Amino acid sequence: MKRFKKALRLLGLFVLVVFASIGVGLNGGVPLPNATRKKDTIELIMESDESEEEDAEEIDLKQ
Repeated sequence: MKRFKKALRLLGLFVLVVFASIGVGLNGGVPLPNATRKKDTIELIMESDESEEEDAEEIDLKQ
């Protein structure tokens, strides 16, 4: 009886390993993070003071 229980436990372990392998095969496994991925950066573009002065002069000329 002990030998039968031992064989049954071993069979159960084998079945679990097979099911896990099938699950990984279907889902593709766990995705690994990419360490070299560039982070999103936001750059602010500031206009120079000269362009603001030119815009103000153009407005005055139009009036």
